[in-house]
Amino acid sequence: MTPVPRFGEQRLVRPEIGSAARLHFQLFGVADPAHYLHNRVLRRLLLPALAAAPTRILDAGCGRADHSIFLARCFPQAQVLGIDIDAPMIARNTDTARRLGLGNVEFAVGDLTTLDAPETYDVIVSIDVLEHITEQQKALTNLARALKPGGTSFYHIPTVRERPVPFSRFLGDFHAWGEEEHVADDLSADEFTARVAASGLEVLKSERTFGYWTGELATSLFAMPYKNTPLNVVAQLVLAVPGRALAMVDELGFDRTRYAVGVLGRKR
Repeated sequence: MTPVPRFGEQRLVRPEIGSAARLHFQLFGVADPAHYLHNRVLRRLLLPALAAAPTRILDAGCGRADHSIFLARCFPQAQVLGIDIDAPMIARNTDTARRLGLGNVEFAVGDLTTLDAPETYDVIVSIDVLEHITEQQKALTNLARALKPGGTSFYHIPTVRERPVPFSRFLGDFHAWGEEEHVADDLSADEFTARVAASGLEVLKSERTFGYWTGELATSLFAMPYKNTPLNVVAQLVLAVPGRALAMVDELGFDRTRYAVGVLGRKR
């Protein structure tokens, strides 16, 4: 593996990103504290678990390609595929990879409930995606089938039932989005971990993440100005600073009340 790259670098090449946001990234890194913590958990759990450099990696539900691009930089000898059901997002990601000059990452429209790629990937990651899928167990089973024997998976989800989001009454559009989009069963961390095991994987580690007064509060602060307006963009950049401080405290583990889970698995 090459030296760990800077997470979220594509923000520097996207034409729609304003100069203030670019400067913020150059000074502080990725603004959204949830994205920051997702990456920190991935670094802590997944990367040390890889005994050998992977050759094929799947980012299942890649969104804006943060993790696809990060893993492509970490493992330049690997071919990374990011899939998502959002076709415009996939087109955007393809353009981003071109702008970055990354030849080892590709993007395609894909549905995890119909994924059929037996024993194809050494590593599969899916970060805050599976809570959006009604047929979650089917998606998990498809992902397990897609791993090569000995392959490693890393999944992360908010544990919705256990997750009374801080200050949710102030979150407006973001709260409404979550209520509409989080369509999977409301699971505890233990129940989700059991589903990963039921998919056919050996669970290597299940770790609670996002403390109530640290990671969750940071995410809520950042989400308050949710609509994409010029004023809200400025507000988010301002709120990103205390959000980052709370996220860094979250990593210390002082906050024992936690509302998400990361699960590391391996295919026997």
